[in-house]
Amino acid sequence: MIGGALVVTAFASRAAAKPPPPCPLATPLDGIADDLLALMPEAATNAGVLAAQDGGPLARRMDDYSPEGEAARRAALAIARDRLAPLSCAEDPVGALNLDIARALIANANRSAQVPYGRIDVFGFSGHVPYLVTPIGGPHIDTAAIMAEQQSLASPAAVDGWIEKLDGFGKGFAGVIETLRADEAAGCRAPRILLEHSRPVIAAFLAGPAGQHPLIEAMRRRMASAGLDPRLRAAAEKRAVAALEKRARPALAALDEAVADMIPRGREEAGLWAQPQGDALYAANVRALGDTPLDPAAIHALGEAQVRETSAAMDGLLRRRGLTKGSVAARMAALARDPANIYPDDAAGHARLLETVAEIVRRMEDRYAEIVPAALIPRQSIEVRPVPDAEEQGAASGFYDGPTLDGARPGTLWINLRDMAGMPRFRLPTLAYHEGVPGHHLQGAVALALTDRPLLVRLARFNAYQEGWALYAEQLAAEMGAYTYDPLGNLGRLQDDLFRAARLVVDTGLHHKRWTRDEAIAWLRDTTGVSETRVAAEVERYMAWPGQALGYKLGELRLIELRRRWRRAKGRHYNRKAFHGLVLGSGAMPLDLLEQKVLRV
Repeated sequence: MIGGALVVTAFASRAAAKPPPPCPLATPLDGIADDLLALMPEAATNAGVLAAQDGGPLARRMDDYSPEGEAARRAALAIARDRLAPLSCAEDPVGALNLDIARALIANANRSAQVPYGRIDVFGFSGHVPYLVTPIGGPHIDTAAIMAEQQSLASPAAVDGWIEKLDGFGKGFAGVIETLRADEAAGCRAPRILLEHSRPVIAAFLAGPAGQHPLIEAMRRRMASAGLDPRLRAAAEKRAVAALEKRARPALAALDEAVADMIPRGREEAGLWAQPQGDALYAANVRALGDTPLDPAAIHALGEAQVRETSAAMDGLLRRRGLTKGSVAARMAALARDPANIYPDDAAGHARLLETVAEIVRRMEDRYAEIVPAALIPRQSIEVRPVPDAEEQGAASGFYDGPTLDGARPGTLWINLRDMAGMPRFRLPTLAYHEGVPGHHLQGAVALALTDRPLLVRLARFNAYQEGWALYAEQLAAEMGAYTYDPLGNLGRLQDDLFRAARLVVDTGLHHKRWTRDEAIAWLRDTTGVSETRVAAEVERYMAWPGQALGYKLGELRLIELRRRWRRAKGRHYNRKAFHGLVLGSGAMPLDLLEQKVLRV
C-alpha cells in the first residue's frame, strides 16, 4: 500500500508539473548584439535596428575603420565568446538551438583573430577580408551604398542623421587610410591589380558636379518619395552638397592618393598564401564560410568532379539542340552571343530585362504554397532594381539585400546592367530563383519573421547555409517544372551550377594551389563559357573575399544530402514542404546544427 501510494503520488506530481520555462537568453544575447552593433553602426543601419532608425545615434556615423576601431571590435568578439561560454539551455530545445547558433556565429568571427590585418565582419557574409579597399567592397563602396539605398531618409531627424554621417567622412576615411598603412606595416600588401582596380571606383565618387552626385540624387529622390516638405528638402540638399564638397570628396581624394601610393608595392601574387599567416587565414575562412571540415585540396578535387558531372549534363542538352562542335564552354558562349538571346544595351532593353526578372519572381511568389508550410509564407515584398551606375564596376551580376527588421524596407534584387552581353536571356530565370524566390528572399523573409528570437540570432549570417539554400532553390525551381517549356533556361541553370562548382576549383586554385589571376580567369572562362568581363570580376572577387565563394556548392550539396537522408527516414510520409519548413523555420545556422535539428524530427 505504501509503495502504491508513493507511485500514485509521484505520477500525480509529474502530471501536475509545468514544462520548464523558456531559457532566459534574451537579455545576455541582446546585450552582446547591442555591444557589437554599437561598434558596427552600418550593420545596424542596414538591418534597421531601433538605434539606427529615424536619425538615431547609429545612423549618424560610419563604422570606425581605424586600427583602434578594428581592435575594439575584435576585443568585443572575444568578450562575447567568454560571455556565451557559461550559459546553458539544456531544458529548453528552442533556447538551446538559439544559444548554439549564437556561439557558432561568434566562434566563426574569432577563428582568425590572431591574424593582425584585415577586417572581421561578424554580421557580413565575407568573413575575415584581408584587404580593406578593393574593387569589390570596402568603406568606399559599402558606406555610400548603405546611405544611397538602405539608410532611412523618411523624416527630418533621419535626414539630419544622414547629413551628419556624410559630414563625418573626413574622420571616417582618415581611419581607413590609417588601417591601410598599418596592415602594410604588418606585412599585408594587397595584390596590385586589386589596388589598381579600386581607383576607378573611388574616381566615380569624385566625378561630376556635386548636385548630380549619385548620393545627392538618391537623397533628393528618396526625400521626395517620403513626402517631406519641399523647403526642408531644399535646405537639407544644400547642407548635403556642402558636406560632400567640403568633407566627403576631400576624404575620398586622400584615400585615392593613399591607394595610388601603395600600388607600386602591391603584390603580383593573387592568392592569400602570399600574405603573412595567409594559410591560417584561408583555413579559418574555409571553415567559417565553407562550413566544411574538408581541406583545400579535397575541396579542389570535389570541384573538379562536380565540373565534370555538370559539363556532361550540359553536353547532352546541347547535342539535343544540334550543337555538337566545340567544348561545352564554347557552345554556351556562342549561345550567349546570339542576338536573339541578348537584350539591347539601351534604356528600353534595360527596362525589359528588369521586367522579365520581376515577372519570373512574381510567378514563383504565386507558388509559395507549394514550397513552404502556410505559416512560413512571407509577407515582405521584393523589388527588382538596377545596380546604381556608380557601383556597377565592382558589383556582382545580381545580388540581394534583405528587408529591415521591421519590414519597412522591402527586399531588393539588384541587377547589374553594365554588361548586357554577359546577361543573356537564358541566365535570367536562375538569377531570379537564386536571389529572389525561392532563394534569398524566401529564406531571409522567413528568418525576419522570427520576432521571438534574440536579435543576435536574427542577424546571424552563415554563408554556406544561406548561399547553399539559394543554389538549392535553383534546382528546386527545376523540380517544380520551371524549365519544362524553357530548355534554354535549363541550360542557363546548369551553366550557373557549373559556375558554382568551378568556384570550388578557382578559389582553392588561387589561395592554395598558387594560381595566378590570369590562370584563374582563363580556366574559369574556358570551363564555363561565361563572358570575359564577368569572369575577370568574379576572379577578383575571390581574391578579395577568400573562401566566400565556397559556400554555394558546399552548402547545396549538404542540403541535397540532408534531404535524401530525411526522405529515406520518412518513407511514404515524406513531404517536401515539411522539409523546407525544417530547414528555414529557425533561421540561418551552421549546417551541422541544421542536420541535427532536421534528423531529430
